[in-house]
Amino acid sequence: MKIPILILTFLSLTASIHAATRQSPETEKYISVRRQAIENYYTGRVSELRLRAQANIRMLETVEKPKSICVGFDEWAELAETILQINGGETQSYGLFKPANKTAAERLAIALSRIAKRKNDILADLEWQTIGLERQKNYALTTGLAKLEKRLQVNLQATETKKTTGIIAGIIYSTDNPTAIVDNTVVHRNETINGAKVIRIYKDKVEFEKNSRTWTQQIREVREDNWK
Repeated sequence: MKIPILILTFLSLTASIHAATRQSPETEKYISVRRQAIENYYTGRVSELRLRAQANIRMLETVEKPKSICVGFDEWAELAETILQINGGETQSYGLFKPANKTAAERLAIALSRIAKRKNDILADLEWQTIGLERQKNYALTTGLAKLEKRLQVNLQATETKKTTGIIAGIIYSTDNPTAIVDNTVVHRNETINGAKVIRIYKDKVEFEKNSRTWTQQIREVREDNWK
């Protein structure tokens, strides 16, 4: 008799664990939305860094070859030195901009050399920042989302246990399309849940309206009287 009892106990425990770790469809949708938001954020950051680096490099490249406006070494050297100053690669403290100490050809050679170095520094900095952002993104998509998912599961399970109405399990905030999970349902602004209209979604709370009455409610806060 002991063996069947152990088997039944094991099966019961396994079922309980499975139920506790099983994602609801709304939680899966919430996590999916959050994952896409993370992807979009870091893709935008990397694109911004690349565009900025490309713009700086193009500025430096404008003086690497003779231009029609450079009628001599003096004008060309002066243009190269000015571009370096604008780009942030040189300052007066380096002793580069002292015409009395160097000929125009020497000044130009130094400026072009430092422009080449500045371009390499820009590319190296771009690679370093891109790697850093990639690490942050990977952490957010793995560890960060796993923690968020665990919190949502705990919140949703607590909501189901208490059998309350109008519980906010989580919020994904953005200025253009904030999202909230209310009673296991993903809602947006102007949508209705359990007879209450979502007026506005903040970073840590949601404003509702029902029966000509408005109120704000924070995550996990119980306000059953407002939902009746």
